[in-house]
Amino acid sequence: MQLNTSIFLFLWMLLFMNCQPQKTDQSEIKKNMLEKAQTVLKSDNVHVIPNEKNTYYLCFTKSPNTVKQKLSFIVMDPKENIIYPLKVLIDGNVSWLDEKHIKTSQKMGIAKKGESNVIRYSIDITTGNSTKL
Repeated sequence: MQLNTSIFLFLWMLLFMNCQPQKTDQSEIKKNMLEKAQTVLKSDNVHVIPNEKNTYYLCFTKSPNTVKQKLSFIVMDPKENIIYPLKVLIDGNVSWLDEKHIKTSQKMGIAKKGESNVIRYSIDITTGNSTKL
């Protein structure tokens, strides 16, 4: 009887362990994200930056031209769905503000004395709404 109970417990544990959801390795997600982003952004020099909780990935590339540098970016989820579509900025930058917001900055025209010519926006990637900062 003791042997049957041990076998039953062993089989039950084995079944339970196989029913656990498989965790996806973060490096594997980032690798897949990079491959898709390279295709969408049409560049081999793509940067992939996850937000704090790895729920969204900011993918961007910058052109080698330093005079009028073109920055192209998208935001994807871990399933490689594009959440925020392709956007291009000239002489711009993009970064995470928080879990669902990115910050863009872009030089516009020539700066007047004592003033900045950089325009900054916060973009909610889930709605697409932008707010001037």
